[in-house]
Amino acid sequence: MVKQAHQTAAQLLRPLANIVDLTTSGEITSVAYSVQHIPKDVPIRFVCESLFLRDALCKNLQRWEDTDWLGMPNKLALKDIINVLRQRCAPTSFRSASTHEEWHIIDEGRHLVKHLIDSNGLKTVSMNLDPTLHLSGAKLSNMSQRTAYRLIIQRRSIPERRSTTLTVSAVLLSINLISESLVPAADLWKSIRNQDFRLPISDFLWKCLHCAFRVGRFWAKIPGYEERSMCQYCGVVDSMTHILTECTAPGQEELWSMAGNLWQRKQAAWTKPDLNGILSVGMRRWISERKKRRPFVERMWRILISETAYLIWCLRCERTIGHASDEQWTHSMPELRARWGSTLNRRLHLDIAMTHKRHGRAAIWPTLVTGTWCGTLRDEIALPDDWTKINRVLVGIDPSTYDIWDVG
Repeated sequence: MVKQAHQTAAQLLRPLANIVDLTTSGEITSVAYSVQHIPKDVPIRFVCESLFLRDALCKNLQRWEDTDWLGMPNKLALKDIINVLRQRCAPTSFRSASTHEEWHIIDEGRHLVKHLIDSNGLKTVSMNLDPTLHLSGAKLSNMSQRTAYRLIIQRRSIPERRSTTLTVSAVLLSINLISESLVPAADLWKSIRNQDFRLPISDFLWKCLHCAFRVGRFWAKIPGYEERSMCQYCGVVDSMTHILTECTAPGQEELWSMAGNLWQRKQAAWTKPDLNGILSVGMRRWISERKKRRPFVERMWRILISETAYLIWCLRCERTIGHASDEQWTHSMPELRARWGSTLNRRLHLDIAMTHKRHGRAAIWPTLVTGTWCGTLRDEIALPDDWTKINRVLVGIDPSTYDIWDVG
């Protein structure tokens, strides 16, 4: 979109062929089209909707080039733009729209594009690249072992595992059924690294997505170990779905019941999650009646579901491996209550400890902790507004949530 003599002109462009992430494809393609049609000795001032191009092409350009654009989805398109910009002799600047007039020009361009869509005025951008200005590879003097390893992995062709593809596809299908926009697989993998998950839980979710645990049908193909493919308690084929949501051995149903009891304190509807819901726990969104997101409730959901699911898995391993010689051995109800309560209390105290200023930039805000656990604590009315500063022995989960009841 170009403004000349107080007039706005727009052109509908086909995204560059080497664009991967469509989030910024419009800005990247428009810049590529403009620099190809504007004389090289004419200054250009780009006013964008975001600061992405300013940061990528100006502020952080040296850092990106030193690491061969490691982690940048549209690095090939951006490298082509840098090549064309370096052929120019006039200055080129990038900034985000700040005034009402600039946003008005952007809106005018959007309206003009709608007419171009009806008239099929789609154009393909071709780049005139100079091979002598093409910069490839990473800078050795600034390279760390971590960067070198990631660059090597990036160049390797890693085949997709069939079981992983099937699991991820099933999880994404369940997410997209309730999501307003299409969720890519990259967001799912990123969600399991959420900072609200402890490292053992992130590892557990990652292995579940890869079907890496040796349960069920894995043992059916090994002579002499076929009996391990069956659940010792239920007598059916074992699987992660069965272990986490269906097994009738003491632990699974009781822990989800306690989790549902605690969740009712957050004034949100409870539905026992299935395997897809557990694996996508980091992407679940909770909306209020006023159509606003509830970040504290979302964080509590991530903690509650992930900790409960991981504890169910640990209890199963204790029963089937630690007490394999005694097929009748199970966890008692008092032990289940104590283990689940201890797990949630340790997670609560970890949140409290992470609010201390000694953690520096890694510390979390006290309001985030109090908002997350609000409504779930013992004698909460007697606690101060900021209970993260008092003796953590006095702060704990309300024991009444340990009661077993039918939550559906």
